[in-house]
Amino acid sequence: MIDVLILIMVVVVVALAWSVWQVKYRSRYRLHKFVQVPLGISLLAVVVIFELDIRLNGWQDRAAGVVGGTVPTAVWIALGIHLACAISSLLLWPVVIVRAVRSFGSSPKPGAHSSWHKPWARVAATDMVLTAITGWVFYVVAFV
Repeated sequence: MIDVLILIMVVVVVALAWSVWQVKYRSRYRLHKFVQVPLGISLLAVVVIFELDIRLNGWQDRAAGVVGGTVPTAVWIALGIHLACAISSLLLWPVVIVRAVRSFGSSPKPGAHSSWHKPWARVAATDMVLTAITGWVFYVVAFV
């Protein structure tokens, strides 16, 4: 499942960048909404499935290279940095998406909520990209 998640995060980062570009440079607010909401829901589902897989099947033996082996310190450091980004993304993305859906309504366009949404959406998007990058680093350090 971790191999699948690594590939999914490539798609997430590309879709995120494309969606932000669409809203920022083409003012396609409705398209942005219809990309971000399913992206957030899908990402949440994938993370839940991934966490279940990790809890059931583990990862430490694979990272150690042998059953019962010790996971190198570099792997734990990479995991810690990744989890800091991933947990903050997991907390921030739903807030940004839910507030946007509630505040912008069915026909999204700039309004009173924009002054809150723009900076926090930038933070959430940056956090998601950092989550992907640190996840890829963890993957390489632990499993390649």
